[in-house]
Amino acid sequence: MKILSREVLKEIENKLSYYMDSEVEFILKIGNYILESGGKRLRPVLVLTFSKLLKGENEERDFPIAVAMEYLHTASLLHDDVVDGADKRRGKPSANRVFGNDTTVLTGDYMYANALYLFSIYGDIDMIKNVSDAVKRMSEGQLLELKKIGDIDIKEEDYFKILEGKTAVLFGSCCYVGTALGDGTQEQKISAYNYGLSIGLAFQLIDDLLDYVSNEKKLGKPVCNDLREGKVTYPLLSVLNDLTEEEKEFVKKVLREINPDKEHINKVKDMVKSKGGFEKTLIKAKEFVNTAVKELENFPDSEYLKELEDLAKYIVEREF
Repeated sequence: MKILSREVLKEIENKLSYYMDSEVEFILKIGNYILESGGKRLRPVLVLTFSKLLKGENEERDFPIAVAMEYLHTASLLHDDVVDGADKRRGKPSANRVFGNDTTVLTGDYMYANALYLFSIYGDIDMIKNVSDAVKRMSEGQLLELKKIGDIDIKEEDYFKILEGKTAVLFGSCCYVGTALGDGTQEQKISAYNYGLSIGLAFQLIDDLLDYVSNEKKLGKPVCNDLREGKVTYPLLSVLNDLTEEEKEFVKKVLREINPDKEHINKVKDMVKSKGGFEKTLIKAKEFVNTAVKELENFPDSEYLKELEDLAKYIVEREF
């Protein structure tokens, strides 16, 4: 899927390295370790595309703001891997496994601080308020997810609060600040935020689905990892009411095991599949994509608008 030119994508990578300018070598080593692991760079792409949508080109200050959003995302990954005790990230040993929990957490802290520093120089108070709110809600989402581990009675409302915090609010903020960089109206900034929020929810739903249906090579981490960690995600949540009491008890037991048996994991996976959990998750993700595309009606028609429509559709078609 093409959304920005190869030159712009290369410039994102260059700036990601350029603004990692700590004098502490170990921070650079850990930061570059995860940044060089790759990633879709959707967040900086969203910033730059919304800016281009309104003014036709990217100015110099667009890039540090786009990079700052990727730093926020990367910092959250570093912290999440420590919290989850992850072994792999993007097909490589996770940073916490290579460098240890203490240094990984502190590097994540540095990346948060570096992102906010870039905003203080290249952004404005409106952007800073929006991004600061996103970071706060990201923390709330992570804490709520921890609280709900092993809870088979989780409400759909709480599940989507977790999704908003884990993924969607940062997507929304990327679109908001991109529109602000393009001198968009307040109405356009709100529409952009809602577009990002919706594709972020769709993105995380597909992530939850791929955890069940993909394979380790594509995902870069073990499949059914959420189940092993005791997390009830949408494929399972959507079919809970269709399970017998006996089946629910079995699922609850698996969710609360410290190291669940592979056969038990596969049995839960088969339950979810047979009850239509995979299809329900895809349908829900497509609903959010349709909502996202409608938010683009407040923007001028252009090649960049079409690319944002295509990006929303790509969210539900991706395989990793």
